[in-house]
Amino acid sequence: MFKILNFKIVTVIVICFSLILLAIITSCKKDISEDKEDLSNYVHDGDLIFLNTSKDVKYVGSKNCEKCHREIYEAYIKSPTGRSISILDSTNIIEQFPQKEAVYDSSRNFYYEMIRHDGKFYQREYRLDSNGNILHERWMEAQYVVGSGSNLRYYIFDENGKFYQLPLAWYVHKQCWDLAPGYKEFVNTRFSRYLGPMCLSCHNGHMDGLSIAKDRYQKPYPIGIGCEACHGPGYLHSQQCEGEDIELPSENALTIVNPPKLSPQRRNDLCLQCHIEGVAWALRGDNSWFDFRPGMLLEEHRSVYARSTEDEHSFIVANSGLRLYKSRCFNGSHGNMACDLCHDSHGMLKIEKVMFNRQNCLRCHPIEGVPKRASRFDESRENCIRCHMNQTGTDNTLHGVVNHDHWIRINADMDEIDWHVAREDPEKLPLIELVPVVDRQDNTQEIRLGIAYGDMYWGEGNTRVEYLDSALKYLSLGLKKDKNHAKAHFYYGRIQSEFKQFRSAILHLKRSLELQPDHADSYFWLGNIYREQNVYDYAITNYRKALEYKTDEPTYLEALGNLLYQTKKTEEAITVLEYALKIDSQNPNVYNTLGHIFLFEYNEPERSIPFFQEVIILDPDFPLGYINLGNVYTLMGEYRKAIDYYNKEIATRPSSAFAYYNLGRVYQLQGKSVAAQNAFQKASSINPTLKPPEERKVDRD
Repeated sequence: MFKILNFKIVTVIVICFSLILLAIITSCKKDISEDKEDLSNYVHDGDLIFLNTSKDVKYVGSKNCEKCHREIYEAYIKSPTGRSISILDSTNIIEQFPQKEAVYDSSRNFYYEMIRHDGKFYQREYRLDSNGNILHERWMEAQYVVGSGSNLRYYIFDENGKFYQLPLAWYVHKQCWDLAPGYKEFVNTRFSRYLGPMCLSCHNGHMDGLSIAKDRYQKPYPIGIGCEACHGPGYLHSQQCEGEDIELPSENALTIVNPPKLSPQRRNDLCLQCHIEGVAWALRGDNSWFDFRPGMLLEEHRSVYARSTEDEHSFIVANSGLRLYKSRCFNGSHGNMACDLCHDSHGMLKIEKVMFNRQNCLRCHPIEGVPKRASRFDESRENCIRCHMNQTGTDNTLHGVVNHDHWIRINADMDEIDWHVAREDPEKLPLIELVPVVDRQDNTQEIRLGIAYGDMYWGEGNTRVEYLDSALKYLSLGLKKDKNHAKAHFYYGRIQSEFKQFRSAILHLKRSLELQPDHADSYFWLGNIYREQNVYDYAITNYRKALEYKTDEPTYLEALGNLLYQTKKTEEAITVLEYALKIDSQNPNVYNTLGHIFLFEYNEPERSIPFFQEVIILDPDFPLGYINLGNVYTLMGEYRKAIDYYNKEIATRPSSAFAYYNLGRVYQLQGKSVAAQNAFQKASSINPTLKPPEERKVDRD
């Protein structure tokens, strides 16, 4: 009996022990599994794990680095990269003040000058009439300067977290003021050219976007490209340096990226995040432009596309990486040739650059094996760069930037640099066929290429329908592989709306929202489509839905406000449009709509005047801008002011038939019959349908 009982007890003990052991093993496996899952959020490079590559690690700013790395910090903030953006004040002026003469843009008939006034800096735009009198004048403060002063400096202002460029730039090598890049080659967009996230992600440090609007950023802003652009977010490392106990998941886990410890491709990709621009781009997955982390492979963040044929004679500043890829030196190194072989990112090394670069070349090209060409080689025997990396000068450069071509090749300097491709109107050039230079092999490759073609069409100066055709082609191929790609459906729908294929556009935009219910832009574009089809209730519903997710997006507010006015919901329209102006006070269209509301809906011409006046201040070329003011003053019986505005319209647009006709009506009201008749005759000579009032037929019952 005792033996049987004892056996049972032993059996129970064994079973219990087994269960406990199984639980421990399961728990350990779970912990290991969880650790592996956690570690998958970080960049692994060789046997190193970089913990600050996770998206949830915070940026802390370069000042936090100064405490422990003072010498490096002080050298870096004086380097060109460290001075990429600055607050413009009297301490960092290298420009010429006062400006000797205004810069004239003959294409738009505007003059520009940079003015220093009461400790601040402004760009003044003005237009003269035929007698030399000021017809239009506008001032905008230059709050920030982009550029270290090595090549070019241009100026921006902040409008509630969105940054806009000013027309004038300072060309360092030429020591002169002129229109900024893009304003000269394409079109003078005046004060409305905003800096998108791609521009800011390379010209400045990490910026946190506002969730309630597009392309607007939270204060305080970083000033300049900081340490974290190359080392990654510093929060974990800062905490570790301050003595906090940071639990490391592995002994080979690091809290900061140290670029020399990266493999060559990841080290180069750190630089290429800003130095391989291509001609088109597409972000991978849900990435934003500020989501790249040093240590990542660039292909994990975006795809970059170049022209199918690369021109030997022209190259752009931000394409050093693309040109380097074409070099035998780079390809012969099997990808091991890294940017920091020649470039000192901290600006600490005091070196003789010619000899330093020569030593780098001699690693692979011993002097004994280099053929000597007496006619060219003797005079530059010590300087490899002179012959093998072409350099722009101040006369053959785009944007006034002196730069070396990183396509290293024999007799590179004998290829004359020709910038006509970059300066030519894109509409006149052959269509660009995109080829990927940075891309990941996956089932969404075609989708990214389709998105890139779509963005080509919506980009600066490339409105050729062939790019939309290509976009649809590749998006269709991509959707066959991945039917549930929300961004692909959004782009497909938006492109179909351009072709007026509204039924297909609506289906794709709705599918995008099924996959991503908080995508505000899909609601916005649905609203646009329904508005164009005169289905106003659906349009308003979708605009309101877009604003649920981005409450302070002025483009959504403008669209909703205009449609509310159109559908006689006037009070709400005013509320919405006035709120839009609190966010973006630079939009003449919103002022114009509010002016019309008070003039026509409320019959209060006095209240409409400030809105119509703001329209012509912001844009003197606004259609009917001066005429609207002339009409208001005519209604109010202030004929002298009305005549003044009609004449300003004529000075701006000499072929404005309506301005002459309305001018004739005012003269008629004043009893000036000869002046009235002359104005009517001028109007009818421009537009024969506009007959003098006495010649018009009057309908009778």
